[in-house]
Amino acid sequence: MICEACGSLQDVDYTINYFDIMDFPTKFAVQSQELTQRFRQLQTHVHPDKYSNKTAREQTNSANWSSLINKAYKTLSAPVERGQYMLQLQGEQMPQDNSALNPTFLMAMMERNEEVEEAPDSDTLERLNALIAKELQANAQQLTAHFEAKDLAAVKTTLVAMKYLHSIQSSIKKKQQQQQHLMS
Repeated sequence: MICEACGSLQDVDYTINYFDIMDFPTKFAVQSQELTQRFRQLQTHVHPDKYSNKTAREQTNSANWSSLINKAYKTLSAPVERGQYMLQLQGEQMPQDNSALNPTFLMAMMERNEEVEEAPDSDTLERLNALIAKELQANAQQLTAHFEAKDLAAVKTTLVAMKYLHSIQSSIKKKQQQQQHLMS
C-alpha cells in the first residue's frame, strides 16, 4: 500500500483479497471489534484528506485505496456478504433461483411473512424480530462450522436462509415504521 523506500502511496491492486487488505486470516469467523479497529487504522493511513497536498496520482491512489478498504470492511463485517465473498474466493456462486430450495423451508418463510403482515402491534413485531435475530446468530455460527468443514453446499443453503431472514427483518422494520407514522 505504502512504499517503504519512498513513503508514497502505491497504485491500488484490485485483485487483492479483502481479508489480506484487512490483515485477517481468510476464515469465516471474524472478530467485529478487531475488524473495525483495523478498518480505522487503515483509513488513517490512506484517507484522501491526508493526501490533499500530494501529487495527483497519490490523491487518486488515496481515494481508490480508501474506497477499496471501505468495500472490504463492509463486505467482511456482514456475515451474509462475508460468506458470499468467501464462496467467490473458492470459485463458487450463490444459486440464482429458488428451485433448489427445500419446499418446507420456503413454506416456513411464507408463514413468517404472513406473521409479520398480520402482526397486530409493535410488541408482536419486536418479538418476531428478536426470534429472527437469534436465528441469524445461530446461522452465522453454523456458517463457521460449514466453512471449516469445507461443506460448500451447506454454506449455500445457510446463506440463502439468512438472506430470507434478512428480508423478513426488513419487512418488520418497514411495518414498524408504518405503525409509527400512523401514530404520529
